[in-house]
Amino acid sequence: MTAQTNQTAPAASAPARTAPARRPRSRSGDIALDTRTGLLLDLTVSAGPAQRLPRGRAQDRYRCLACGLPLEYCGPRTRPDYTARFRHTRHDPDRCNASPARQASVPAAVRHARTLARHLHTAQPGTDIALAVTAIADGDCPPVLALRLHAPHGTTTVHLAYASELSPHQAEQLAHAAHGTTTHHWLLYDRLTPDHTHSLGHITVRLHRQNQRLERLTPTATQRRLAATPVAVAWRAQGLLLIPFGGHAVLHQPRSGEDWTGPAVSQRDWKISHPQPATDAAWWGLVPVPLWALTAPMLLAAAPQTMAELERVQHGRESYRRAQARAQFTQAHTKLPLARAAAPMLPVAAAEEDTAVSPAQPTPIPAPSASIAVARSRLARLRKVLRRLFRRS
Repeated sequence: MTAQTNQTAPAASAPARTAPARRPRSRSGDIALDTRTGLLLDLTVSAGPAQRLPRGRAQDRYRCLACGLPLEYCGPRTRPDYTARFRHTRHDPDRCNASPARQASVPAAVRHARTLARHLHTAQPGTDIALAVTAIADGDCPPVLALRLHAPHGTTTVHLAYASELSPHQAEQLAHAAHGTTTHHWLLYDRLTPDHTHSLGHITVRLHRQNQRLERLTPTATQRRLAATPVAVAWRAQGLLLIPFGGHAVLHQPRSGEDWTGPAVSQRDWKISHPQPATDAAWWGLVPVPLWALTAPMLLAAAPQTMAELERVQHGRESYRRAQARAQFTQAHTKLPLARAAAPMLPVAAAEEDTAVSPAQPTPIPAPSASIAVARSRLARLRKVLRRLFRRS
């Protein structure tokens, strides 16, 4: 009897179960506005406030930077794999009413602000810099982030306009925050962003016996309105801080003894308004100083000095042009008497007799006098005597 061996066929290997792909968390879940302090809450920073913040809504303390709605803070728990985050609702954490473009602009604005903060901190290591939010998003305008600079010489708040111009409501918020405080407020635009400026080219000025080219631009209505408030408007470009002054077109009025005719002397000129541009300025000029002058008052004082020098040059330019006009007037009036002196003079007798003598008529030759006639007769007799002597000899 043959023994039968039961051989069991190897079972087919079941396909490996893969964990469901985790939906990438929206970047907006890491960023929120703390309405109690006005600071930006960023949970991705290693030294962030995750351990100190109360969980939940905390009486609507946390706000979304994109849509402005309240957020709920899901704080860290005992589980080591749990990551804190902000969410809109419990059922749909990443639901935000803002447009995708505005949601994407919030992280970009945060990176832009942190880059500037690192640059300023490198220039002035002793300056304490905190990232804040001074105005939430309004319409198509993204939120306004700000850098709070705490230095030994005082406190400065640098508001950062990003991607587009501020809305009227955001501008009012900035002006209200700067009113009645000792903190210096700046609104910093990006010079390379087309929406922040309308360039007019350059203007050549002569400072310290050298020609310099300064940029010109046409300010927006919001920039003109903020220039009349305690908020100082400026631009940032390639490590420079561009501080504006006002430019006004003027027409020099002629005075007594001046001649402004001709191309040699121009009546058209411009004058400056500073240290802040006047509301009726036709255009703004930009004075460059180092960007880290925001943390150094000594460097920041160079801009008002340059503007004062521009005003002195303005008065000197007017004085020079008026001197040219006076010289042109004198030259034009000194040629007329010389022309009159070159005209032929009338004889005295003709002037007394009121006879009109034309300059084209030849002047009559006067008759020879009696002495000339006597000399001629004597010369004739002498010639006769000489002829008789020659004949006798």
